[in-house]
Amino acid sequence: MKVAEFMNLARIAAAAVALAGTTLVSQAQAQAQAAAPAPAPAPASAAGTATTESATRRAAPRDIDPVTRGGTVDTLATIRKRGVLRVGVAISEPTVMHDSSGKLVGFSIDAARRLAEDMGVGVEFVETSWSGIIPDLLTRESDLIMSGLWVTVPRALVINYTTPTAVEGIHVIAGHAAAARLKTPADLDRAGTKIVVYAGTLQERLAARRFPKATLVKVSGDTDHLAPVIAGQADAALVPTFAPEVIVRAAPERLALPFAKPLTSASAAIGLRKGDFDFLNFLESWLAVQRDEGWLDERTAYWSDPTNWLK
Repeated sequence: MKVAEFMNLARIAAAAVALAGTTLVSQAQAQAQAAAPAPAPAPASAAGTATTESATRRAAPRDIDPVTRGGTVDTLATIRKRGVLRVGVAISEPTVMHDSSGKLVGFSIDAARRLAEDMGVGVEFVETSWSGIIPDLLTRESDLIMSGLWVTVPRALVINYTTPTAVEGIHVIAGHAAAARLKTPADLDRAGTKIVVYAGTLQERLAARRFPKATLVKVSGDTDHLAPVIAGQADAALVPTFAPEVIVRAAPERLALPFAKPLTSASAAIGLRKGDFDFLNFLESWLAVQRDEGWLDERTAYWSDPTNWLK
C-alpha cells in the first residue's frame, strides 16, 4: 500500500471515531434532559394569569375611612381644675351601701375617698342605677365608675377598665327548699332547676358550662336577680359578692347559702371613658401604690367580713 493511500485511510478512520463520540454525547445530553424535572410554572396572579417582575399588582380593596376621635377631654386636668372628683356609684353590697344614717359606705366608697384625697380634691358621689351608670359616665355626669363594676366584654367595648381593684367570689344563693337538696354544686345540674343570672356576664357563661341541664333565668338592667328566688320562681341565683352572708341576711326566711366556697371569681375594676389614656395611666399608677402599701388588701379583708360593719 502506498503511503498516500495509508494516510487517507487513517483520516477516514479518525473522522468516524469523532462522529461516533459526538453522537454518544448528544444521546447522553438528551437522556439527561429527559430525566431532569420540569421547571416550575411561573406564579399566577390573583386573576390566574402568569406574572413577571414588571407586572402591576392588583390594588387591595379600599377599606372604610378610619374612625377618628375628636378633641379629647383631659379628665385628670379637668378634675384638678374643678377641685372635685365625680364618682359614679350604684348600690351593690358591700361595695356601695347606705348606713343607718343614709351615708354611703363600702369598699368602693373608701377607695373613691382615698383617691380624691391623694389627688388633692373633694369627692362627689353620683348615685345612679346599674342601667344608668355607664350612660352617665359617657355623658360626663361622672368622671369614673367605682362601684364594684364587673369586667365584661360587652362593657369593655364602650368603656375602658383599669386592672382589677378586687376579685369577688361568685356564690350560689338559693331558696330554702332548693338549699335543702343541694349537697354539692353538681346537684344544680338537673332538668327543671332554674338558676338566675345576669345576661352577658361571667355568671351566665359559668352557669351554661357547669349546669347545662338547668334552665337559666336571664335578667338585665336594674332587675333584682334575687327576686325570682325569694318569690319561689327560681331555685338559686349566681351572685358575685365579697360577703354572701349579707345577701342572705337581707331575707333570711327565704334565702340560704348552700355552699361556703364560691364557684369561681369575678374581677371588678374602675371604669372610665375611652380615649383618656393620661387618666388611665394615672389610675394604674395610683392602684399600684395602693397594692404595694397593702391598702387594697386591708380594705378587701375588712369589707369581706360582715362582722366588722354589719350591726
